[in-house]
Amino acid sequence: MRDGKVKERLQELCRPTGEEDLLTIAYPKPRFDITLKQAVAALVVVGVVVSGLILSLFWDSSSPSSSGMSSELRSGSISSGHSSPSPAENSIVVSVVGAVEQPGVHTLSPTARVVDALEKAHPVGDANIEALNLAQKLNDGEQIKVPRQGEEGAQEPGVAAAGGSTTSDGTVSLNSATLAELESLPGVGKKTAEAIIAHREASGGFRSVEELLNVKGIGPAKFATISPHIRL
Repeated sequence: MRDGKVKERLQELCRPTGEEDLLTIAYPKPRFDITLKQAVAALVVVGVVVSGLILSLFWDSSSPSSSGMSSELRSGSISSGHSSPSPAENSIVVSVVGAVEQPGVHTLSPTARVVDALEKAHPVGDANIEALNLAQKLNDGEQIKVPRQGEEGAQEPGVAAAGGSTTSDGTVSLNSATLAELESLPGVGKKTAEAIIAHREASGGFRSVEELLNVKGIGPAKFATISPHIRL
């Protein structure tokens, strides 16, 4: 009982009377004074930026064209649609021998003719250029022999250059042979000879002997029979 009275007395003594001194505390001032409006604006800007990044990543991952384009860029496999022609496709090589100042191999354009080859080789003073068909179109690998005036075996005007269609070994030139010369080949009749000439005119001349396989009516068996007797 006595203990209870002691506690009550202590509580009365500890109870504030309203006359105590108040403790003054100097709280630090905030470094930044941000209003509610500024905070909302900042959050909006951050939200827009984050949304833009998310949309950009989603678009890049879902767009097949962009992913295909990027992979092509990495692999370096993008083509322009028209592949650049190689130097070999832009030129032909012919040999000029005989009465010229610069005999040998000369590189010309694919549309070159005999006169273009002679301009490169420079015929000498007694060259019989009238024996050559200056307007004849050249093909890769041909040889042009320029005779001298009065030289035995000189070609007559209008005869195909590069030594004629038939040589001493009996081979026939696919690029300059006449219909009759082609018919002289084993297994070649008039229709096949006409097909060879038609292909030659349509393609601008044969680039290789094997191209004869592209002519209608000539298969591997017939080509094997003809090939020992032909040249470009």
